[in-house]
Amino acid sequence: MKKLFFIVTCLFGMTTLNAQSNSGDFTLAPQIGVAFSTYYANNEVTYNSRTSFAIGVIGEYYFNDRWSLRSGLLYSPMGAKDGMGNIDKLDFISIPVNANWHFGKNRNWYLNFGPSVSFLTKAESKLSNGSSIDIKDFVKNTDIGLNLGIGYKFDINDDFQLYIDYQGYGGFVTVAEDGILPYDIRNSSSAINVGGVFKL
Repeated sequence: MKKLFFIVTCLFGMTTLNAQSNSGDFTLAPQIGVAFSTYYANNEVTYNSRTSFAIGVIGEYYFNDRWSLRSGLLYSPMGAKDGMGNIDKLDFISIPVNANWHFGKNRNWYLNFGPSVSFLTKAESKLSNGSSIDIKDFVKNTDIGLNLGIGYKFDINDDFQLYIDYQGYGGFVTVAEDGILPYDIRNSSSAINVGGVFKL
């Protein structure tokens, strides 16, 4: 029994030391990706996805080798294509505040989750006839939602990694200003990103 207690205590101590090895580290990660966005409607209306490029930078503070807090500035294209070929192009600057859990033998895998707030910078509708109209007055300036993502980091050296990840987003706020539509639509998007992680 004493031997078992000793072994468990040693293992716990080793785990604790390992968990503190990355405490206080900060990384900066520029990224670029392909984003797919659409509207989620709470009725029978359906929308097709809009495909566009996304870009941004993520900063990450490590509490230990398993947990970190990530945030940053992201250009987040949203919007959708309707059944008549019209495309809403909504451009946001997003600020996520996400917990990030690192797992796997070398902690190269990560799973992030948490809220995100987005600020509208541009909104236009490209009509099927080729013309465009400004719809910024009809779209809410702020969108709030939930992020969920998973990714993998490739070790290059002690101070640099490459990574690829998938990020999903679901909005909590109806997109259109009150009274514009007879039903609610909310932003929904996903992105595949690649980037580099610089340890500062």
